[in-house]
Amino acid sequence: MLHTTRRSLLAAASLTAALARPAWAQSLSQGLFTHGVASGDPLPDGVILWTRFVGGDGRIAWEVAEDEAFTHVAARGEAQASPANDYCAKVDVRGLSPGRRYFYRFLSAAGPSFTGLTRTAPARGGEALKIALFSCANFAYGYFHAYGHAARRDDIDLVLHVGDYIYEIQRGSYPSASETVPGRTIEPYNELVSVSDYYQRYQTYHTDPDLLELRRVKPISVVWDDHELVNDASREGSRDHQYPTEGAYADRIAAAAKAYFDWMPMRRPDARTPRIYRTLDWGDLARIVLLDTRFIGRDAQIDYRNTLIPRLAQGGVDARQAAAAFRAGVLDNPNRSMLGAEQERWFSAALADSKRRGQAWQIVAQQVVVSDPAAPAGLSRLLPPDVAPGSRQWFTAGEQMSALGLPWNLDAWGGYPAARARFLEACATQASNAIVLGGDSHNCWVGNLPAASGSRLAALEFAGGSVSSPGFERSLTAAQPGEREAMMRSANPGLAFCDLTKRGYAALSFTRDACEAEWLAFADVRSPAANEPAVTRLRTAASASGGPGAWSA
Repeated sequence: MLHTTRRSLLAAASLTAALARPAWAQSLSQGLFTHGVASGDPLPDGVILWTRFVGGDGRIAWEVAEDEAFTHVAARGEAQASPANDYCAKVDVRGLSPGRRYFYRFLSAAGPSFTGLTRTAPARGGEALKIALFSCANFAYGYFHAYGHAARRDDIDLVLHVGDYIYEIQRGSYPSASETVPGRTIEPYNELVSVSDYYQRYQTYHTDPDLLELRRVKPISVVWDDHELVNDASREGSRDHQYPTEGAYADRIAAAAKAYFDWMPMRRPDARTPRIYRTLDWGDLARIVLLDTRFIGRDAQIDYRNTLIPRLAQGGVDARQAAAAFRAGVLDNPNRSMLGAEQERWFSAALADSKRRGQAWQIVAQQVVVSDPAAPAGLSRLLPPDVAPGSRQWFTAGEQMSALGLPWNLDAWGGYPAARARFLEACATQASNAIVLGGDSHNCWVGNLPAASGSRLAALEFAGGSVSSPGFERSLTAAQPGEREAMMRSANPGLAFCDLTKRGYAALSFTRDACEAEWLAFADVRSPAANEPAVTRLRTAASASGGPGAWSA
């Protein structure tokens, strides 16, 4: 349900708080709260609070209250904003009551921050959970209507962002100057390499009012994908990182990770390794498992352009024999990993422990598409004559590889078949009812993931489309309305739904018996005025021992 006056009510509460702030706040630093407030990673007894404050020696205070007027303060303390962390300050608040909403704010001698709204997770019980799922928000490609819409909903308990929260790419490259929405200019101009570069890009993104509002009124839990780091990142490197002109890859990752942990309302890792995988429990209802499929354990992606395609281009080659040899000798290598051995063991144990606790759902938030949709024959006829050569090559290669029984997208789970099999086996054997959330592709894919035995589903998938980054509609422009989706559905019977045209977000409601999902799609993110989204609804039922049921309309 939309609650259109929430923003004005909380702004009024902030003004009231400013007039009634404690006298002791006068001893704090003078300065400005420059980029709003945020909360994240809720626990039954606590939550992370975040703000950015510039001024004086950076000494500020915080309060968490049961009411908007802050007459019933549940916890308070001091925090420190430092230039070493780009003036970002975070507090891990504990001692709160489980399963309830709280108001929070930061204080300085110059006055309070905006008032935020957050909540804690239930310790036991927990009859319902509603999450909003986001990915792929490119500032210069359009407005963040999806963020604003979710922020105005009173029924969203928790936001999950599964990556590409920012883009590290040079201005004018993606999007091009002609594609850039007027007024959506990113800083700095260059591709991000140093920690200062990454800080500036986060500052740009957090000028967007819809993003600021979402962070202010909803607790958020995040995992990174590649663009928070560098395009096509893996633990081994990236084709888009140029050494030595861009320095050592490890130094760039360290800079990107520092900026990410400074700006995101999440707990900092205990070790020097930038570990982002972790769990959050929602009472007896669900365990949210947040994974890192991008960096910590991922082997470098295979590229058809420098492996199989040159082989097929040679005269006299039997394409199916060459494809079979490629699969056996390269693609199916059991040592190729998405998670790494340590995270794989941790993931299996996290699912098993959740099942032992009797939690009905295991919600796996990770970065990329798990299903392996094939490119249907004739898809490339939807390309216009003047399409970019790289796009034409990608779609025609997809048709060719799919016809040979090979995965289309080697940057997703399909490019790591052995790791994918182990992942789905863990979901099938260790979880009660697993639902896998993803992003990265900019298109929305909702599907059923069968177990290896074929007797049940290992998991369900909801890979939500992007907030603003373009999808297949950018290249397949010769399609009639609905034609892209109809072709993909006809070639992929495991797909329950797909949207290859519009931008948006997903909202998923969990009870002990069922999951009801919505895909909310916006027709135009280039316009500053948001239209009402088109809503597609799907449903699945949980079982006691047989895994989730298939998606149904």
